[in-house]
Amino acid sequence: MLPRVCNYLSVSILCLALWRCGVAGPVGARESPLSLTGTTCNALARSLLWNVSAVLAMDHLFSGFDCTKQNAVRLRTQTVDTCTPQNADCARSTVLNIDENECLKRILEDLRYYRETLQAYSNPELTKTVVRSIDDLMQNCFSVSAMDNSPEEISMDNQKSFQERLQLCKVLKGFNLRTITINRVFNYILAK
Repeated sequence: MLPRVCNYLSVSILCLALWRCGVAGPVGARESPLSLTGTTCNALARSLLWNVSAVLAMDHLFSGFDCTKQNAVRLRTQTVDTCTPQNADCARSTVLNIDENECLKRILEDLRYYRETLQAYSNPELTKTVVRSIDDLMQNCFSVSAMDNSPEEISMDNQKSFQERLQLCKVLKGFNLRTITINRVFNYILAK
């Protein structure tokens, strides 16, 4: 079981490490200890991943180009480094050593960043699915209020231009990768 967890986390971390030099980052930091609460966190994290994937499959949001061929916007955070097991040789270790508090803090910052970014698009489909899933995850799984210390709102030109749709595609692809990592970290933490 442990080698499978190691592989699961390693693949996720590798996936994120390949795109970690990015163009955007979350605002704000938290000092209070965090912990996952509630018994539905894995289901809510899976729902978020499913909703992001479903929105990416909505061709009408990305008319004029093939979203599947676009690169993801890379979010510059320390989530990958923080959520990487400290053990150098995962396959030989019996215990994975992750600073859970710091990892969850980084994940919460990322969720807040993506929530504000996606909300700025003022798209009802995004609000009903992805933003709502982010809210559900933050409110039901973290031991802090989802809305305290929110980053400043990000302004977005709401003309739904080609460039805006292209940027939305890239942001969603980046968030899709991040939700995979979130799911893997939650699975590890909650399985202990």
